[in-house]
Amino acid sequence: GGTFIHAMLEAAGLANAFADQARYPEATLATLAELNLDALLLSSEPFPFAETHAAALRAELPGVQVLLVDGEPFSWYGSRLLAAPTYFASLRARLAP
Repeated sequence: GGTFIHAMLEAAGLANAFADQARYPEATLATLAELNLDALLLSSEPFPFAETHAAALRAELPGVQVLLVDGEPFSWYGSRLLAAPTYFASLRARLAP
């Protein structure tokens, strides 16, 4: 919590599984498995996650929906935020019910 990205996750109607931890935590695969996540979002910012990363995590975290997401709506200030509500609505539609 306490970050712009956390605020944007909340604006998107999403829950941050690391909200109670220090800013920008690093997570191990074991930590992710323990969190009992519904979904895991892999951002294009600042690390450019790719489908190979998503596929590997899907194999390690069965039952977790792993999605690649555009990091700009979550982490860039300014004019990029104008498109954020539309992007967040499409992201919520992609998430499994």
